[in-house]
Amino acid sequence: MRASDVLIGSMSALGDLVRASRLAQGLTRDDVANATGLSPKFITHIEAGKPTAQIGKVLHLLGELGITLHAEVSVDIPPVLATKALHRRRTSHGS
Repeated sequence: MRASDVLIGSMSALGDLVRASRLAQGLTRDDVANATGLSPKFITHIEAGKPTAQIGKVLHLLGELGITLHAEVSVDIPPVLATKALHRRRTSHGS
């Protein structure tokens, strides 16, 4: 299974991908927990498809496992609006 071939439509599907990737790399939950600073329990929850997981922690976990996400947008977003959205986000968070 290649990550680019997996459609993620639910937390359950994301959890399945996380678990498959971890197992394919020969890693235990404790190995991943030590590498990420996340708890083994959190990793278990993600692999079980917990719908209320914190997105920042999920993205950190995915990055450690070599999983990248790509969004497919069903509307055309003009470049000027994308730039405006980026600028608004940076100024509202003080970055």
